[in-house]
Amino acid sequence: MNNKIKAAVDIGSNSIKMRAGKINNGKIEVLRDMTEVVRLGKCFVNNNFIPDEIMNNAVRVICGMIGQARALGAGSGDIKLVGTMALRMAENSGEFINRVKAKTGLEINIISGEEEARLSWRGAAADFDFNNNNDLVMFDTGGGSTEFVVGDINNIRHIQSVPVGAVSLSEKFFKSETVKPEVFNEAENYVAELLNLNLENFKNLNSPDVIGLGGGVVAMASVKNACEIFIPTVLHGSLLTQKDLSRQIKLYASLSLSERQNIVGLPPSRADVILGSACIVLCALKFLGVNFCRVSINGLRHGVLTEMLL
Repeated sequence: MNNKIKAAVDIGSNSIKMRAGKINNGKIEVLRDMTEVVRLGKCFVNNNFIPDEIMNNAVRVICGMIGQARALGAGSGDIKLVGTMALRMAENSGEFINRVKAKTGLEINIISGEEEARLSWRGAAADFDFNNNNDLVMFDTGGGSTEFVVGDINNIRHIQSVPVGAVSLSEKFFKSETVKPEVFNEAENYVAELLNLNLENFKNLNSPDVIGLGGGVVAMASVKNACEIFIPTVLHGSLLTQKDLSRQIKLYASLSLSERQNIVGLPPSRADVILGSACIVLCALKFLGVNFCRVSINGLRHGVLTEMLL
């Protein structure tokens, strides 16, 4: 059994997240969990180049998180960095990787969408008590892509990465201050078409249990519960229904960015992409034929940490 302190850093399109933990009584004890919005996904509208200002900020954030992990007792060999959609797409991801290595001595492992989904499943699937006879579906909404996994508690049957995320969808459809219904309908049709094209193995499932991951899902649970202070651990296991999402979509679409930043429960840093997140999640629930998903805060970084520790 491994009781050393380990840390996983998830370098995503919208945010960078770090989770550090150790084994305690056979389970992972989380010692530190950090998230900072950085927006590497801006590369999607910048000719697939990460802007220098964003790159510098991301390197700073990663260095700070690695410093936190080391302060807890994790050695360099106990810290794993993984990159996802933005780094898969960016033409200058090599430069970014070199900058991080020069500053920290650590390599970033850019993983495929399928590996991202597998690790997210590993982090989330064993966390809830589901009906073993039902299909289990997990989706993870990132900034540049959304990963889907279907299987049961013990086995994955299919993994699929769909090339749409909160940042990329928002940049494509939701750049105006308020969003007209016809524009949202266009975005919804766009997402629905992508799901239909990419998720052949997810059609006609039998009343699946659904887990939703990603910062947008957690933020919408916080808005639903009108949380004065954003504490993700409190939201773990809560439900988001189609009705909840439709209500929030109407709210977000009717407000300017500055007005969204004042919504109770919504982290201001997600105000500009939350409508994109809501659109994707609503489309996912409709596609899967379910009324709600269960929110999990244990995504990719927890999956990476699980494989390092267990």
